[in-house]
Amino acid sequence: MSEICIYVKMPSYLRQWLIHRHGGSEPVQLVRGSAESDFLKKSTTKIPSGVIQLPQQEDELAICIPYYKSHDPRTYNYLSPHGKHHLLEMLKNDFKVDLWEYLHDIDRCGSELNSLIYQFMELNGIKEDGTSSDTIKKIYQRKKNCYKTALNRKMKKKIPT
Repeated sequence: MSEICIYVKMPSYLRQWLIHRHGGSEPVQLVRGSAESDFLKKSTTKIPSGVIQLPQQEDELAICIPYYKSHDPRTYNYLSPHGKHHLLEMLKNDFKVDLWEYLHDIDRCGSELNSLIYQFMELNGIKEDGTSSDTIKKIYQRKKNCYKTALNRKMKKKIPT
């Protein structure tokens, strides 16, 4: 892996989760061959003329650009704002999958959701900052509602009228 990084602004809970998931230190070293790593390989380019890369800003996470013989990060180390947005969406989706996989079975057993959220946070290196647990709970509830709505539509189609 290289030590050449891109910087992506993200919510605190997501930043903490990603750092924890990838070894607990910053800059984050993505797993080689992961979707995110492959995305960076395909999406990083040479710095366009006239573009000045700024140092890491507050709320930005440093993510190492993976090294490939055919795509050396010393040359290909620019990710456009649109590319950063897409990478952030990929990471948010990974988080939602991780959250869903942990909670959806346990939640049906009647445990208190707030307690389960805090347990998930603890297991995934996320510290409460005043909003993290509420944000994570809302993410889970939206995902759960999507499944309920889809299931209800499916059931209505099966009922003969």
